[in-house]
Amino acid sequence: MGIIRELCVEHTNLNDEDIAIIEQMAANLQSMADITQADFFIDCATRDPDVAVVIAEAKPHTAPSLYRTSVVGQLALKQNEPAVIRTQQTGQLTLGMRGTSQEGIPIKQSVVPILNPPGQTIGTLIMEQDITEQVRTEAQVELLVETAEQLTETLLQVAMQDRALPDILMDALVVANHEGVVTYANPIAVSIYKKLGIHNDVIGRKLTDLSLDSSIAKALLEDGTFVTREINVGNLVLLIKALPLLRAAKVVGYIMLIRDISEIRSKEKELMVKSAVIQEIHHRVKNNLQTIASLLRLQQRRVDSPSVKKAFADSINRIMSTAIVHEVLSREGLEMINVKEVAQEIAQMLKSTMIEPDRNIVTNISGDEIVLTSKQATSVGLIINELVHNAIDHAFGERKEGSINIVFRDSASIVSIEVHDDGWGFPEHFSIRKSRGLGLSIVHALVEEDLKGMIRFSNVSGAHIHITFPKTVESQEVFGDGANQGGRR
Repeated sequence: MGIIRELCVEHTNLNDEDIAIIEQMAANLQSMADITQADFFIDCATRDPDVAVVIAEAKPHTAPSLYRTSVVGQLALKQNEPAVIRTQQTGQLTLGMRGTSQEGIPIKQSVVPILNPPGQTIGTLIMEQDITEQVRTEAQVELLVETAEQLTETLLQVAMQDRALPDILMDALVVANHEGVVTYANPIAVSIYKKLGIHNDVIGRKLTDLSLDSSIAKALLEDGTFVTREINVGNLVLLIKALPLLRAAKVVGYIMLIRDISEIRSKEKELMVKSAVIQEIHHRVKNNLQTIASLLRLQQRRVDSPSVKKAFADSINRIMSTAIVHEVLSREGLEMINVKEVAQEIAQMLKSTMIEPDRNIVTNISGDEIVLTSKQATSVGLIINELVHNAIDHAFGERKEGSINIVFRDSASIVSIEVHDDGWGFPEHFSIRKSRGLGLSIVHALVEEDLKGMIRFSNVSGAHIHITFPKTVESQEVFGDGANQGGRR
């Protein structure tokens, strides 16, 4: 006699036909466990209607089992496995009911009745899942809720009895009881309500009358949810936060905080207007500079001297470099500007105006994104213009190819800019102080006088210029003296 038949004979009233059905069902139990990765059992009712006996079991081979040992032959009690007893007694499917395994593990059971041909429930097919982690999480949440309720209750008691804490708050505080009747309002709250025309004592009023917005009262009093709203009432802009106070999942009061943010919103509007005005100013300055450059181009076409034409071209590029700074500022609407972006636009402008189509002079700009004030950015823009201009004019001679690299570095409060070409380099014993070149003289003046920085010239497989300056410079003018010495490198 098999173990199933022995247990059935010992504990149940099943006949041979019913036992045969149970045995047939047990033969497929392992496949079910492996497919679903869960523990499966067959329980049958004992002669005690509130007790079942485990007739068969299958632990999954594809996942960890809930059980360390076999539970076949053990009894399942109603208090531990209510789902099994329910299905056993009603013949109905039971899904997701919690219980406790024979080894004391919290489980979730799904139970299907096993019926014989007449439709009688002769056993139950059980799938069990471990919910230990879920139970642990729920316990932690419950503990947190309980702690929060205790804290809010303490706050409520302080507000309603001691009335010490609310007076040091910077926001208006309104406290109501569980019926929504205001029991406390601090002086700031009273002041705000007076501005809104509520001069009588707010204590004793309904919170619905003082919430200033029907949606706040509904969410708070009817839905019992935390509310945060920004509303406009008269000339005031108010930020309202309100929440119910709970104790044992029951509302015992309400707290509403009100902050007057009228001045903040007013300042924001002023800044928006100023920003738009500044953008327009930069846009107009850029247009005016472009107009000046256009006039110089017209004048440039009327002269025959190559040296004068070149002087015009140099001046036009300097004006356009400054115009690029104002163009970026007009787009961004701020007084801070990314000089790497400015350098890219200046390099592109110089390439399009100075490099003949049959030459391949490449400009590479890399390194950190550096944001500077408009004053510093204007100086940097002019410096980049002069150095790239100088390299295109003098570094490569008759060469058709070459490269100019600009690298930005942002080290805390120090900005570093390196401009390096792969051309001929500086003449031997080159000195900026003895140089008669206007471009490099302008660069020298801008670095030392405007940016309060340092500049070094060297030859490293071509000309290498390294500029460093502090990131923040106060009270500097955009343009330096720019000694007008004439000449180039």
